[in-house]
Amino acid sequence: MKYLSVVLLLFVIVSCKKTEIEQSPEFPSTVYLNRISIKSKTRLYSNKKEITDNDLINRFLKSNGGLIIKDSSFVSDEHIKFFSPDSAKFSSSDYPWLITKNNDQLKFKSTNTWIVTNNEIRNIEMSKYRSEFEPVWDSKFRTYNMQVGYGNYSELSLSSFEYMLVSWTYHDPEYSWFPGEGGLYKSSGSGTRFNEFDESFVQHLGKGDTLAIREYSYSFKKR
Repeated sequence: MKYLSVVLLLFVIVSCKKTEIEQSPEFPSTVYLNRISIKSKTRLYSNKKEITDNDLINRFLKSNGGLIIKDSSFVSDEHIKFFSPDSAKFSSSDYPWLITKNNDQLKFKSTNTWIVTNNEIRNIEMSKYRSEFEPVWDSKFRTYNMQVGYGNYSELSLSSFEYMLVSWTYHDPEYSWFPGEGGLYKSSGSGTRFNEFDESFVQHLGKGDTLAIREYSYSFKKR
């Protein structure tokens, strides 16, 4: 009886190993975008605090154009092609990306750098995963693009969030270049980042800053 138990145990172990081998990914592997899903409610922040009043949230969105991405399912040619466990290419980019895989998390890092300004750095700092900023010239910086997703090489959910940031600043008319100029000035920016929102960014919002965000997942699957 003891001998039979050992044999059965060995059979189970061998079967598990065989299953793991059979499930190993084959490369190249291409996954296609087939769904965009809303993962969170719209959140609004100002002066380092979250605003939870729905009327205030809706008024802010209405007066600034709103968030535009919707829940949707579709057939698309937008895709990610995995060449190996640590390299891939997005159909929307002209260069390959490096991959760092940790369990079901895949972090993508561009092989090309891009040049950004101080204003663009502020938007990038909303992202949880990002690379260092290297000074180059004229208050510009070089950095790598980062994206993050969860799943595997056959089915992947790419993290994303849409943001709208409005800032009000006061310019003293006494120090203006031209008579009559000065007062409150509004600046705004909006967009989508394929990353996770960095909650610590909220601590950098001043009294004149208001930020709305909503999180999504972009689902890719092998056909």
